[in-house]
Amino acid sequence: METNETVAPEHYNPNQLVTYKVIESGTAKYPTVKVVDLEWDLHQNRSNVANLSQYISKVNQLENQLANYLEMDSEEIVSDICSIFGFNPTKEIEFEATATITGRVLVALSDLANFDIDDIDLTVYADSHSHDVEVDVEVDHISRID
Repeated sequence: METNETVAPEHYNPNQLVTYKVIESGTAKYPTVKVVDLEWDLHQNRSNVANLSQYISKVNQLENQLANYLEMDSEEIVSDICSIFGFNPTKEIEFEATATITGRVLVALSDLANFDIDDIDLTVYADSHSHDVEVDVEVDHISRID
């Protein structure tokens, strides 16, 4: 018998109540739920079975590697375990950089007597295109070069 599983049959009612048997700890229970709730539970179960199957496969890979770990150093072992389970651990490294910034500012001659180089609001931007870097830039001091 050939069926088309992509089209809902005419008699399909997702809100229909169904009663089914559940055996827990040797005791049978008969809950009544809507079809749509039962479908959701079945979907979740299929997803859980697929995830469990992947996890079991990874644990089997790990078990098969145990004998090899006796001949490896700890970094190689951690790297291998991360590879098996798809982990990508990171470590945050703090750094400090020094930069020299030079520039020119145009000041009207009428404002020159009251001009203070420290009044310049200098914004400096730094970024890295090769790594995920968080950068804080602070201008500590601006001095005049004459």
